[in-house]
Amino acid sequence: MKNKRIIMTTIITILICSLLIIDWIYNKEYDKANVGYMVYLKNQLVGMIKDENKLYDIIDKEQEELKNKYGVDSVYPPSDFKLVKVNTFNNDYKLETDVYKEIEKLDDFMLKGYIITIKFVSEENEEDGQVSTEDDLIINVLDKQVFEDAIKDFVYSFIPKDELANYLENKQQELTDIGQIINLMYFNETITIKEGYISSNSKIFTDSKELSQYLLFGPNAQMTSYTVQLGDDIESISDANKLNPQEFLVANPTYRNENAILKVGDQVNVTVLNPILTFIYEVEAIEEVTIPFNEITKIDNTKPVGYSEITQAGVTGLTKNHENYRVINGEQSQEMYIEPTIIRDKVDQIRTIGPKKAQTGGQGSGSQTILEGDWTWPTNEPSVITSKYKWRSLRGISKMHEGIDISGTGYNSPIYAIGDGEVVITAKAAPRGSAHWSNGTYVVIKHSDNLYSAYLHLASFNVKVGQKVLKGERIASMGNSGYVTGTHLHLGLWDGLPYSGTGAKSMNPLTSIPAFANHR
Repeated sequence: MKNKRIIMTTIITILICSLLIIDWIYNKEYDKANVGYMVYLKNQLVGMIKDENKLYDIIDKEQEELKNKYGVDSVYPPSDFKLVKVNTFNNDYKLETDVYKEIEKLDDFMLKGYIITIKFVSEENEEDGQVSTEDDLIINVLDKQVFEDAIKDFVYSFIPKDELANYLENKQQELTDIGQIINLMYFNETITIKEGYISSNSKIFTDSKELSQYLLFGPNAQMTSYTVQLGDDIESISDANKLNPQEFLVANPTYRNENAILKVGDQVNVTVLNPILTFIYEVEAIEEVTIPFNEITKIDNTKPVGYSEITQAGVTGLTKNHENYRVINGEQSQEMYIEPTIIRDKVDQIRTIGPKKAQTGGQGSGSQTILEGDWTWPTNEPSVITSKYKWRSLRGISKMHEGIDISGTGYNSPIYAIGDGEVVITAKAAPRGSAHWSNGTYVVIKHSDNLYSAYLHLASFNVKVGQKVLKGERIASMGNSGYVTGTHLHLGLWDGLPYSGTGAKSMNPLTSIPAFANHR
């Protein structure tokens, strides 16, 4: 047994010594190997070079034009470039200049900067109702300050600098009486910024003004200007270029309001807006609002034909409204929450007139109320017009908003016929992609003189086709069906049957119906 142990120990000792001798011999030979650098690009071997520093120096020197163009100190190899140090007995080296040329052919050189990723939310298309998710948008800058300044300019297009500063510095006065404050500001998109390497052949923004214009008008905008002529004002220029005045002010932030004076010869921007970002701020406001009175006509058969007299003077109502609403890229959202405090009730004006023709025996005496030719507001009060009859831009395309949006009375609040007529259309919300999907649930009433009123985005209706309705009769409930940003009523007024493809023309309810002129 003892002899066996001696033999095993001897064998193990010999093996260890042999391995040590082999390793020593190998290392002596390995020390004679050459050092090289295998150059890989897109996982493919470009070649082997002797000096990595020489290759980097060549890249930096040969890309002098890039450094001058962007004002940087260094240019870097492509993002999928890789150097692997090896010890080799192979002397098949390539010149660093030749390897550089191969890299230049195969891929772009890189600049160090900041990569901004904008992630969009899903959104419904107004025309076809399809839900679309845009791909992430990448914006490249070398200096992060360029993006920060561009974002500030973008925001300043929708909110005055002093209001933004007061919000950011927490200097807004407490809302106790008439006035407004901003409770929250945010972008609807998710924006991330990270440092990284940017391809020299990609779009790189170096000027904040150029970037803010890109954010405001979109990537493919054809910038259009107009030279102010004698007699022009902001409203006339906006209408001629299918803009609304608010959009004009966004595109031309040097003008503070619609009444700003224009100078003949000035160049103004009339490009249609197509903002890449969605800037939202939430407003809380207290304001006094007048409620216009209605005029009611009564026939008094005891009066002579042609008699007309105001027998009860109208008095406007007055409320103090506590309001909450959002502003989206400068446009007030369709939904508003109102808590009213009534200061003075409105009193309708009564006009008494004589009979339309001379009375004969048996007609009796007294008076009656007539409704023909009279118009009434379609919602309860207090209410607010959140969007008027005007041009509106959507994804860089101007489209007429053929009606007015009324909000403030809440979901399921009453909707009334604005005048006497006959119900000609009742339609429940159609599936996405169907014709008139964006209208949601809606009702159309025919009045005299080929006038039609349309009531869109309803929660429900309680009339049927062929039914005769009177001014002020409840026909539906306010809702948020179809393409909307909140609960509201879209009221349209048409010369001809709307949505029928018969060439009906929309009209502005606020200017076509005198009784609506004082509504805000």
